[in-house]
Amino acid sequence: MWLYIRQLIQLVLSPSRGWEDISAAAQTPAEVQRSGYVPWLAVTAASELVPLWYSPGLTVGAAIESAIAVAGAMFVSVYLARIFLDMTLREHVDGGEVNPVRTGVFVLYTVGLVCLYRVVANLLPAALTLVHFLPLLSVPVIFKAARYVGVKTDSVMAFTGLAAVAVIVLPMCMAGLLLLITH
Repeated sequence: MWLYIRQLIQLVLSPSRGWEDISAAAQTPAEVQRSGYVPWLAVTAASELVPLWYSPGLTVGAAIESAIAVAGAMFVSVYLARIFLDMTLREHVDGGEVNPVRTGVFVLYTVGLVCLYRVVANLLPAALTLVHFLPLLSVPVIFKAARYVGVKTDSVMAFTGLAAVAVIVLPMCMAGLLLLITH
């Protein structure tokens, strides 16, 4: 899990270098999911309990419901994002053939970034407006991932838009929907 967290932070600080290191690690999506994403998802869910210390109106039950909703949304979002990208990326990648390993790793890391932003938001006791814009930091990371995924040079912006919908908007909407249902 530490390699995964280190690479997530590196993606935020230096997206190009982060994708190079992820490429050099040559992990399969199953390895990334098992040793990085799922433990990180558990940390993300546990972070939903942190507001109990600084939010007086929050109950333990509501915090646990939030943890379950966020974990479920982020878990399902990986698969939905993968399906969405598999359906839409064919015309944007070199050779017209989507690399399932690289696409899977890409999705796991970028949805992991959404989880990272959620953890940061839960750790801050003040409701800062800036925190709500943290997911926008994923856009340069997605843009720099175009080479890693194998996107044609003339399709980088289309890839960035499609991937942003798949790995930022979809997980956030899923989490929002499940949180709305649970509360």
